[in-house]
Amino acid sequence: MGEISIQGVKHSVKKNKSGDIVVEHTNISNGRYDKINLTKKAKVKTISEGVEATKKWHKKNPYHKGK
Repeated sequence: MGEISIQGVKHSVKKNKSGDIVVEHTNISNGRYDKINLTKKAKVKTISEGVEATKKWHKKNPYHKGK
């Protein structure tokens, strides 16, 4: 399992029961929780590819409070 923190939000990248790589935003304190299937969205096959895909997405789409 890959644990990363991006802009203060914890992300957990792992394999689900069906073998897909998913990322979960585990920081529920911000009022949001979601799970994204990276195998379907980003065509990743490993957890390390999922971590890199998550970092790449957040670099292109930074979170700005209040917008």
